[in-house]
Amino acid sequence: MKNDRVVKTATFNGVVYDIDMSPRINGTCDCPCGGKPSILILADSKTRSELEALIHESLHAEDWSKSEEKVTRIGREVARFLWRLGYRRIEE
Repeated sequence: MKNDRVVKTATFNGVVYDIDMSPRINGTCDCPCGGKPSILILADSKTRSELEALIHESLHAEDWSKSEEKVTRIGREVARFLWRLGYRRIEE
C-alpha cells in the first residue's frame, strides 16, 4: 500500500521549505537566504539512513550556520537513538 500522506512543505526556523521526496538524491537543503528554499530527500527507502538524512537536512534548515561535520554527527546520533526506540516509517 502506498503512503498517500505526502509532505509538500515544512517550516523550519520560520522559513517555509518545499519538500521533494525524490529517488534522485540522498539529501540536500537549500540556504534559506534567498528565494524559496527546498529540501530534497531520498524517498521510500524506509531505512535508518533515510531517517538520518531527514534529520540531517532538517538540522541544516533549522540552523544554516552549523558545520557539515556537526550536522552529520548530530543527525547520525539522533537517528540511531530513534531507530533503537523503534521509530519507522509505516504505511497507513
